[in-house]
Amino acid sequence: MKYIVISRFAPGTANARQALEVFTKTGLPPGTDATWASSDGKTFINFVDTDVPDTQAASTYAPFFEETTVIPVVPVDDTWMQAIPAAQSNWG
Repeated sequence: MKYIVISRFAPGTANARQALEVFTKTGLPPGTDATWASSDGKTFINFVDTDVPDTQAASTYAPFFEETTVIPVVPVDDTWMQAIPAAQSNWG
């Protein structure tokens, strides 16, 4: 499953340095791919692809973040595409 993970650092510049130190030591769980997409210095956006979300990894990094939002990315198939017009017809 693919996820978009948006994480905002907790206040304090030391958090970014500490999180980077922990990340370089622990890395990602086996079988997980992550692509850094964007940062504004306070917020990081990553695309993560993993079969099973790892709560241990999430707990490792949690103290460094004030807020984290995880959005599952759903593959679009024919059924999904057919449901869009049906939903739009119910709006009006």
